[in-house]
Parts: sequence; structure tokens; C-alpha cells
Amino acid sequence: MTEAEAKKIDEDSKEFFGVRDLDEAEHCFTNIPLQHHFRLIDKLVSSAIESKEADAKLVADLLVRATKKDLCSAAAFEEGFVPIAEMLDDIVIDAPKAFDLMAIMVNGAGLDEERRVCIASKSVDNSERLLALLSQFP
Repeated sequence: MTEAEAKKIDEDSKEFFGVRDLDEAEHCFTNIPLQHHFRLIDKLVSSAIESKEADAKLVADLLVRATKKDLCSAAAFEEGFVPIAEMLDDIVIDAPKAFDLMAIMVNGAGLDEERRVCIASKSVDNSERLLALLSQFP
């Protein structure tokens, strides 16, 4: 990934949370190469995971849209969620709602059960907790 592409992802993410416009945010996916979509997911999720529920729901709404419009693959979603899932046990110390927020966002991506289980398994100490939250949604 070039420095310009990385900077573009950071800028798009900041703009998304500032403007909160889903129509505009769709362009985040079209403005970067497909092979870097997972980086965008990672950036959005990592920004929202320690924030407010409103931010997690905003990201979830964008992911619902990205899924419906086929802007991002299930594999890219999974790859983008895994780094956060691996750190979730540590994140929850400072952000007690982190598991709930993660579940909101993962469920927004509309991933199948196999991918949800894979993501939940990355949380070493609390995989059952995350899986239970993810299972609350079809």
C-alpha cells in the first residue's frame, strides 16, 4: 500500500465520522483499491470501538449498505474485523461496551455464521461472549 492510499483511508475515515453521511461514505470503498478494503474496515471499526454506540451504529449502517451494494467482499470484512477482535480483551478494559459495539458492527456486515465464529474466536478470553452477542442476530 502506498503512503497516499494509507493517507486516503485515514482522511476518508475522519471525514465519515465528521460528516456522518452514508451516501458520501460509499465513495470510501470506490476510492481505494479492492485489496485495501480490509484496511478501511479496520480503520472504521477501530475508530468506533472505543467511541459511542452512535458511531458503531453509523459504521454498521455503512457496512449494511456496502453489503447490499456489493461494495466490499465478505473476506475483506472478515480480514478487517480480525485485528480488532484479537485486541478486544484488552480494549474492553478501557471501553466496557466494546463487545456490544463490535457485535453491532460485525452484524452490520451481514457475515455468515462461519465468518462470525472465526472473528469471535480471535477474542482469546471472551470468544463465547462475543459469539453470544453475534448470535442474537440472524
